[in-house]
Amino acid sequence: MDKCRTLRITKSSRKRGSRMHSKTVVSPREARLEIRVSAEIKALLDEAAASVGLSTSAFVLATVTPRAREVVQQHEMMELSAAESQAFVHQLLNPAEPSAALRQAAARYWARVERSPS
Repeated sequence: MDKCRTLRITKSSRKRGSRMHSKTVVSPREARLEIRVSAEIKALLDEAAASVGLSTSAFVLATVTPRAREVVQQHEMMELSAAESQAFVHQLLNPAEPSAALRQAAARYWARVERSPS
């Protein structure tokens, strides 16, 4: 006898008379989530959900969704940071030529520095 429950994720949209097609983006309540857990975990989730007055599904959804968003956001920031790091290193290794205005400003700076008493 299997002591685990079943949980599966399905995303689909179906129009009358058409074949079933998967979608990457779905509207609320069109996707189903199923998961296999031990009887002990199921009892724990049921007890926790009841203690806050929610169904087990609502409790799991309310608990997991914010964490999932946080994980995705952290992953996106890490990818962005890696891309920015590569761009920064590229600019260090391949600097742009200084503009005429920058060369003039540098010349003025060095003229002042050389004239100032040390």
